[in-house]
Amino acid sequence: MVQQAADKKLAAAVRAALREDPRLRSQGISVQVRDGVATLYGTVSRYLDKMVAAEDAWRVAGVVEVRNRLQVRPDVVRDPLAIAAEVMEALSADSRVDTRGIVVEVAEGIVKLSGAVSSEAERRAAEEDAWQVDGVVDISNQLTVSPQRRRPDREIEMDVRDALSADARISDATQIKVRSVAGTVRLEGTVSSAEEREAAEKDAWYTGGVVYVENRLQVTGGRERPAAA
Repeated sequence: MVQQAADKKLAAAVRAALREDPRLRSQGISVQVRDGVATLYGTVSRYLDKMVAAEDAWRVAGVVEVRNRLQVRPDVVRDPLAIAAEVMEALSADSRVDTRGIVVEVAEGIVKLSGAVSSEAERRAAEEDAWQVDGVVDISNQLTVSPQRRRPDREIEMDVRDALSADARISDATQIKVRSVAGTVRLEGTVSSAEEREAAEKDAWYTGGVVYVENRLQVTGGRERPAAA
């Protein structure tokens, strides 16, 4: 009964977060929470709405996992060539992305990104740019990361730890273990919230030389966040 009450309260908090987000056009989203796991159901008109809804759910204190089951159904079906052109335009306008190594293809609203980029940050930026385009129902990010030079794993581990320690969103970076093998970073240990778990993963992804992140962090709660300066 206690867990059911907690889940009910969490579901209400997630719904409130969705309602209050001005970025969301669609509000036909159903939320169910069980044992702290939030599942999003329903349909939205933009792929951007699907991703934003998941971000909002992750930010609710007490949520330990988000399962995004939202379906994208655009209000208007757009021409694939028009979508591809707009995605490429968005990529070209993004200073984080070098479009010379990227190919954009669209079929039935599904955007396929292929080719090579120089970092995981660039790979993710390209995908985020594609989110913004109306008519996109899904994204297949097949971009490969080909760093100009492979960084030593020890350097990567040190930089990830430094990023975690410098991140104000993470209450105790010493509870996170970092290991890198051939550019694949594994995060293990505990954090106090789903927000911290997500922040730690992003810190790792945006570290130079990282090609993949395995996030095995467990959300335990119970630690106090330091007071703001």
